[in-house]
Amino acid sequence: MSDSSARFHNAFDAEHGNFHTGSGTQNIYYGVGKQSPESRYRPLAPDFLDRLQQRFVPPEGFGNGRRILRDAHTVLIAGEPGSGRNAAARMLLYEFRDLRGNLHEVLPEDDEGNVRLEQRPSGEAEGLLLDLSQTDAQAWTILHDSLPGFHADVCKNGSRLAVVLPSPVPSRLHSDLAGLRAPVNRPDEILVMRGVLREAKLPVDLDPPGEVHRFLQHRPPLDEVAHLAWLIRTTADASPSDSFDKWCQTAVEALTRRPEDVAQRVLALEDGRPRALLLTTAMLHGASSDAVHEACESLLATVDHPKDSRPLLEREDLSAQFDKINATPDPQGRVTFADMDYDIAIRAHFWNNMPGLRPQLGAWVRKAVSLNSLTPDDRLRLAERFAEQILRTGGAKDLLEHIGAWADSGPQARPAATQTFTYGALHRDHGRRFRKELYDWAISPTLSDGRAEVLIDVCSSEFASRYPERAMVRLHRVAQHHSRGQEAESRLTALVLPEPRLHRRMLERLARWLEKPRKANVRLFAALASPRHLTTRRTGPGAAPHALLDERGVREQLTGCWAALFEHVSLAECHDLPDQWLSAAGYAAPPHREHLIDILVRACQEHPLKLSRLYQLAYPHRVGNLVLQKINAEQGIDRIHP
Repeated sequence: MSDSSARFHNAFDAEHGNFHTGSGTQNIYYGVGKQSPESRYRPLAPDFLDRLQQRFVPPEGFGNGRRILRDAHTVLIAGEPGSGRNAAARMLLYEFRDLRGNLHEVLPEDDEGNVRLEQRPSGEAEGLLLDLSQTDAQAWTILHDSLPGFHADVCKNGSRLAVVLPSPVPSRLHSDLAGLRAPVNRPDEILVMRGVLREAKLPVDLDPPGEVHRFLQHRPPLDEVAHLAWLIRTTADASPSDSFDKWCQTAVEALTRRPEDVAQRVLALEDGRPRALLLTTAMLHGASSDAVHEACESLLATVDHPKDSRPLLEREDLSAQFDKINATPDPQGRVTFADMDYDIAIRAHFWNNMPGLRPQLGAWVRKAVSLNSLTPDDRLRLAERFAEQILRTGGAKDLLEHIGAWADSGPQARPAATQTFTYGALHRDHGRRFRKELYDWAISPTLSDGRAEVLIDVCSSEFASRYPERAMVRLHRVAQHHSRGQEAESRLTALVLPEPRLHRRMLERLARWLEKPRKANVRLFAALASPRHLTTRRTGPGAAPHALLDERGVREQLTGCWAALFEHVSLAECHDLPDQWLSAAGYAAPPHREHLIDILVRACQEHPLKLSRLYQLAYPHRVGNLVLQKINAEQGIDRIHP
């Protein structure tokens, strides 16, 4: 292990709300601290950006980036890892007030996991974040060639794009992009730390003690600086009577704990039983003593440890066993270690130093998530901590096998499958592999009911909050062919209807898919093309100051949907949608009435029989005469001769 790794062995993963120990890329956004679930999973959420702005320290070069993004619509943020590039990109986008309700991350991949930049729909101004900081040379070649065209689309739509470049950039920038590059240098570490402390109303004017200065001398990544501040806040909450210097010392000790010190404490436990309790406590940190005890016994059985043959009354009680590992149940019976972040170090120690034990640990966790003494939250924490270690030390394949086993084993274990699948799909290093697997499940004709349940839940979770379009596609695929398709339809409708952007995207998708006359597509169109949803002006983030029906692009999508519906679906299967439209048109405001009728007539153009059938449907409605006028105009005649 390098000196740098040893010094800064512990890091807080703000994206997933967990701590990481050991080697591997850490996905952290500086200035974050402990967040709400929405902020952890949606780094562009308004509440997250509001708080980040309050403690944000602009890096050197930020003003130049602001100018480039304002004038050219695209800025390429360059800088060393740990210099605050992600935070700078987010804050640059956040400065465009008119886009704050329409900020999104761009995934440089398609649904099948291939590296690519997909074209953004026209006519919609967005604030877009494209993080390429971890992109390898092969992927960079593909994405770099696509960036000029993507930039052109951004300009055309009136959008803004902030790209975080890899460091170093694998090849020379395209001539069309070179002028968009904005290098940034890390801001002062003390200012970053003080920004986080200020939010907690802790002293920010006091000079930190020597331990903090020695930590900062090594120029740690800014996310670690922010985590140090968060640890100081946590220590202050736990020991409010201590001094500021004492809070800082405790936090630095936790953050710079050496792996060899942890190893010595583990080796001091000569018997396998207290070591099993140590690891179990780390994996279930914060669970009840009963849950820790039952899980520990399960672990001992899994690794074939000899049973304690002493009579029950001669064995140590739980409190004595916890004393040996420096853990204590609180008044509510929840077991925690006395030392801050010690559970993180213990989990990392076992996974780092006992690779031969990993298969047995996997078998144990697979069973332990169903133990009766564990609460639902215990099960989710255990599954996520396990996923964290698997992805830190191994790869996605092993974890996907566990997810499949949990999904197929029964209802009690499926939440663990959902939690770990979500964790994987949002993981910075392995996320693309999990998102690809999620898509493969969605299109599989042999998808089991258990896996379908897990997939639907993942696509209704934080994954949908962060990547709603990816969730939309996967729910749509399940809805079309699976026995649980109607549940997927329901979740899809709930995801899409509240957000105009997704509503547009799904209508665009249905315009293509209605050519394949599946009942699910017809039902979805009936739900999404309800005149009430189309003619009502939305409110909230991302909402335009007009109804969806007022947008020309939406009307074109609806026309395409109706054309496919009239061509491939019988009226009996249309769920009374034509009558709903015609009835709604009769009571709609004049512009919307015209739009609703125009869409239906244009969908039937060049098909006299369909136009005739449309008139028959419209005749009983208030808009019957208007429909006739539109049909005549479409056919180039002024009136119908008797």
